[in-house]
Amino acid sequence: MPLLKKINQVLVVLLVLLACLLLHSSLKASTQQKKVYRQSHRFAAVDLQPREAETDVVPVIICASEERTGATMATINSIISNTDASVFFYIVTLRDAVKIARRYIEKTKLKGIQYKILEFNPMVLRGKVKPDSSRPDLLHPLNFVRFYLPLLGISHRRAIYVDDDVIVQGDIKDLYDIKLKAGHVAAFASDCDLPSTHEMVRSIGMQVDFYGF
Repeated sequence: MPLLKKINQVLVVLLVLLACLLLHSSLKASTQQKKVYRQSHRFAAVDLQPREAETDVVPVIICASEERTGATMATINSIISNTDASVFFYIVTLRDAVKIARRYIEKTKLKGIQYKILEFNPMVLRGKVKPDSSRPDLLHPLNFVRFYLPLLGISHRRAIYVDDDVIVQGDIKDLYDIKLKAGHVAAFASDCDLPSTHEMVRSIGMQVDFYGF
């Protein structure tokens, strides 16, 4: 009898230990699941943060040809010198000028700007541009980038396109905040309708018709 009693006591102790072990494992698994849940949600919040903040970023698109990279950087400098807004520059150029554009930024005070260099493929213009010997300078591939912005993969609700011969003297955010009427895809400065620009506008219009827009 004493032996049987001792065996029963040992079995009871083992059962208690087993129950404690199972309870501990269950609590540990539950804690790990909660930790993973909190981590995944914390990462999601961090991941969403840039998208939420993106509404405060002013995206500016500007071209930088090899021979006019300096002018492009002057335009960029004028923009950041007159605004407190967060500006992100999409610098569009051809393959032979990518390194030049990056060097201009990294070697000057512009190295602090937010930017991305995009390479434009001039082959998309094949058969779509009329040769014009009177204004050969207008046939540079980057002059037509504005018509092919969707090909650049820029995912913003709206953006500002700036030519490289512009010096901005006001806050670019004011321009970005202009309300567009429903059905309008772009806004232009009032001086685009000056008599001196009519010939150029008509010329551009012919090119646009040629594209089929």
